[in-house]
Amino acid sequence: MSLRDIGKRFQEKFLGSKEEKTPEEVVKKEVIEPIQDENRDLTSQQIATQIIELLNQYPADKRKVIIEELRKSDAVSSAMLVGAAVKAVDSKEIPDALAVELGRQASDKTAVGILENAEMSRDNRLKIIETLADNKLKEEAICKELAGISHTLKDLEVQNELASKINHVIGITKRTDKINEQLYKLIAKNFAITYHKTNGGLSLYQMEQVVPIHEMIRENMPEKIEEEYIKLLKDGEENKFDIQEVKERFVDQMAKEVHEKAQKEGQPESTFMKFLGEVSKEKVEIEEEDKENLGCTVKREIGLLEKYIRKYNEQISQSDLERCLKIARGEEEEFVYKPKKESKKELLEENAEKEINIEVLEQCIDSGLIDLLEKMDEKEREESLRVIINSLEKRLQKGNHVAKDGEVNSKYAETLKNIKITPKEEIPKVKRAEWGDDAR
Repeated sequence: MSLRDIGKRFQEKFLGSKEEKTPEEVVKKEVIEPIQDENRDLTSQQIATQIIELLNQYPADKRKVIIEELRKSDAVSSAMLVGAAVKAVDSKEIPDALAVELGRQASDKTAVGILENAEMSRDNRLKIIETLADNKLKEEAICKELAGISHTLKDLEVQNELASKINHVIGITKRTDKINEQLYKLIAKNFAITYHKTNGGLSLYQMEQVVPIHEMIRENMPEKIEEEYIKLLKDGEENKFDIQEVKERFVDQMAKEVHEKAQKEGQPESTFMKFLGEVSKEKVEIEEEDKENLGCTVKREIGLLEKYIRKYNEQISQSDLERCLKIARGEEEEFVYKPKKESKKELLEENAEKEINIEVLEQCIDSGLIDLLEKMDEKEREESLRVIINSLEKRLQKGNHVAKDGEVNSKYAETLKNIKITPKEEIPKVKRAEWGDDAR
């Protein structure tokens, strides 16, 4: 072996050959030129094999360049790239990841072709779907995934696993009306199977991790469940679905959650009420004590929602109850609940720069006066401040207190005039506010 040959081998082994072709050159020589060669009548299968074997020879960074060159070439059609992806998933030697790379880095047309023709896992399909640039194509792909889950849903499934599966699908894009339609249908089918198989059983909690209970009520989930339930009945099988009882379960669950949230945050229940539309018109019969005849009860009809609000909070004020019902009917907007973030120390520091007596401010905070004022709307707050300040000033004018007391009262009045209170109406209003961990 000549010295030149030894040097060449040494260079190839340890330094890399100077004659090593770039990915662009490799694509041209290995794929494009054979396709363009009129003397070589290559089939689509042969071209697909050549593409996928070529990709399999290179690391990820160079594969990316190769795929880009294949995309740019007029000689390489979308069908050829789809064929290469199908070849990859059909091969035991070639990893499915190559098909995913092709789908994620190729055009939307190629990606959709791969999704339609290559048998791959849902996880791999979603990796491709999330990279689609066309939102319409992405929407259609998500709907197909949800329809696929629904199609295979024929028996009871572990609810948390099903919820996780659904969330994985809808979590890669913004939900649209079309996606929601398919989503609600899938959830309704799951509830219907549970109700049918367990003779009336219905667990709501896990599906609430997908769609919150107030949204399910607003979208008439009980009616959708009934439609799916009827499809499950065999010829001659009795329809045991109780639509009113199912509606009550949903409203009961929501009222319970609202009450628990209100208790935890120390807020009125209307703060957490959602827009429910027609649910407030559902009527049920209840028994109440007859105020005119002690010890006797009378029956009367009230709204379904009112029944369960009262069930969990017997002491709810009439004004808050009425506001809950107005919000449910969409007659009044609710304010987004904004938990108080400012600590006593932060509020004192924030107002320290102004000419406010810190001692007086601290007394206002400790008494709960500022918290109370913050919860009021602008009109109520202004009226309350006017009454408080006028009252303090009148006490001073009457001279019923010693100078020291008068000085303190004066400080109170001045402090209340200058203190920074975030107006309730500055908090954004929404018609479909979310709470807790759910989101849309």
